Amino acid sequence: MTESTITAAELTAAGKAALIAGDTVTARLRFREALELDPNYVEALLGMAAAVRPYRDKREYLLRILAIEPDHPEARATLTHIEERLAAGELLAPTGVQVRERDEAIAAEEPPQPLSETIAESLVCYRHPQRETGLRCTSCSRPICTECARATPVGHICPECARERTPVNYQVGPTQLLIAGVVALIYALIVTFVAGVVIGWAGFFGFIVAFLLGPMTGNALSRLIDWATGRKRGRMLMIVVSVAYACGSLPYIGLIILLGGFPLALLFYSIIVVTTALAWLR
Repeated sequence: MTESTITAAELTAAGKAALIAGDTVTARLRFREALELDPNYVEALLGMAAAVRPYRDKREYLLRILAIEPDHPEARATLTHIEERLAAGELLAPTGVQVRERDEAIAAEEPPQPLSETIAESLVCYRHPQRETGLRCTSCSRPICTECARATPVGHICPECARERTPVNYQVGPTQLLIAGVVALIYALIVTFVAGVVIGWAGFFGFIVAFLLGPMTGNALSRLIDWATGRKRGRMLMIVVSVAYACGSLPYIGLIILLGGFPLALLFYSIIVVTTALAWLR
């Protein structure tokens, strides 16, 4: 099925399926797409009234339904329920509201029930279906377990919403980590050898040379990491760069130790380089 052949009814059915599964974000998206095709499609308006959390938004969609079908029983019953909640000073529905598929024969015999009565009694975490929970993400309304919940000043959110709120330059993937590690490793192999030679020539003044060269070398390393990773930042990147630089500097330092020396000034220099680079990558 191509996108051009999708109908408002099919999009609404997909929205209802997502809503029943607890994915209110996808549900709202499908209902909006259906309303773009047919702004007066009652089933899509009914789905949006079920998918949004603010009672005022629910009321707006229900009023649109009643403007199209003044005698729509389910919309009228649900509107009465929502007006009661608003009169009580409530602004948000406690949980997401789901659309329930009802058999037409049963629906003809039973009086219409408010949509809020169709909420499932128990929820399961959308990332761990085997875990029941009563907690929902305050951003997308999907059910989450305590392991998935991320605390924020406005409530708990799911890992995906937490990731979306993270600044782009702090969203570091495995590729960026690998690139940063390789760059830091090669850089350490080169600069440790060069610095070791220079510090060795300096003799008594080796610590002074290390103190002067360290910050410049660390700053250059951070700029090189920025260029290679697209200015990524974060704790994991800092750890990878530190470990990679240490691995790159060990061969030359180890060689000096094996030859009977103890490159204290070179170790001091390496610490300054890493500390300076991490300060820029924080």
